[in-house]
Amino acid sequence: MRFFKIAGHLIIVLTISVVFLSCKNNGNPASPPVPVKTELEGTWVGNNTDGIDQTSYTYIVALDSIIVDTNSIEKFRGTFTLDTATSPKQINMLVTKSAMVSDVGKTIPALYILSGNILKITANGPGSQRPPNLDSPVPVISMILQ
Repeated sequence: MRFFKIAGHLIIVLTISVVFLSCKNNGNPASPPVPVKTELEGTWVGNNTDGIDQTSYTYIVALDSIIVDTNSIEKFRGTFTLDTATSPKQINMLVTKSAMVSDVGKTIPALYILSGNILKITANGPGSQRPPNLDSPVPVISMILQ
């Protein structure tokens, strides 16, 4: 009889342990979500398409971080989110480090289209409005995945 009583207590303890462990990280803000590889991941190199500005751009995209260089000088780095359900697709780049200290903490809302290994991105500066379309009279950069 004592054996069944101990076995019953053991089953209760094990059941509570399993329930506790399965709920342990559920909703815990200390456990950030695992970043997902995006369609933009890689190193993109290109130029402004207006034919006047000869600035060379490099976008280095890894998971949810981005580094933007212009003419081999880091312009800014930050994080980004994508909205691929819109047409054209949208990217929001949050500046976390910049030579322009006033840009830190601002978002660059942009539009992009990806066709094979060619990325076309249209954006205004940090803290500005998203361009209304990809052909807006704002900086448009056409890049190729390297």
